[in-house]
Amino acid sequence: MHVQQLSCPEDFLSRVRDFLIRQEDINNLPLGILLNLTAVPPAKPPFLAYVAAGEQICLAMVMTTGHLVLAHPEGDWRRAIETATTWLARHNIPLSGVIGPREPAQHFARLWQPQQSQVEMEQGIYRLDAVLPVSLSPGRLRLAHSGDLDLVSSWLEDFCREALTPIPPEQARKVAAAGIADNTYYLWEDKEVVSMAKKTRPTYSGIAINQVFTPTEYRRRGYATSCVASLCRLLLTEYKFCCLYTDLANPTSNKIYRDIGFRRVADSVSFKFS
Repeated sequence: MHVQQLSCPEDFLSRVRDFLIRQEDINNLPLGILLNLTAVPPAKPPFLAYVAAGEQICLAMVMTTGHLVLAHPEGDWRRAIETATTWLARHNIPLSGVIGPREPAQHFARLWQPQQSQVEMEQGIYRLDAVLPVSLSPGRLRLAHSGDLDLVSSWLEDFCREALTPIPPEQARKVAAAGIADNTYYLWEDKEVVSMAKKTRPTYSGIAINQVFTPTEYRRRGYATSCVASLCRLLLTEYKFCCLYTDLANPTSNKIYRDIGFRRVADSVSFKFS
């Protein structure tokens, strides 16, 4: 097996596209990141590489921050992971962590830092092809607009804090402003705004949802269910499926998504390296 690194996102996509779309739902994170890189030139060159046995690609890797994102591997994936870690170490590629399908990510972490790697989050990858009949709470779904910036940025801070990945207020405001400008944030409004969700990472046939958040005072009223179900119905008029990552330690959110019609197609784990 050998590792091939490329610098151009377009060239990399042309090499790994068929490999990634064979399991487009499970690969929505690396594929979505890669498609965004081809649409919006990154400020910092990303790390893009794949492992192949002859002409057959076995593993694709993408990194725009410190965490390496692994696609779902094929073939002799253990050997592919071993080939990747050896190559990365030899080329002194700095990694703050790894995210990927459970077994490949676990194998990668054991090889990279046998003693120091720590699990950050165990996640389920869910896919939705059709929204099940669910009772909607009073209110309606609407796009967030510039007048919602203070609210969305505040809720984004709260969301990240609850996910144990806090971000500074100025960064939350920057992310919220960009999302509102791109028409990606949606709000559930029942006289006042009570819940939010964001569409993200469109791929060829699907699109992901994240940043689903309802403030504590509005929870247990079905607002999150109403927001996500209504947004998914809207998105399924354009895409074949929706997908999302859930925290497996949060049974409430997992049940909400299953009730809407999401089904778990894979597990993912995020490791942090010291």
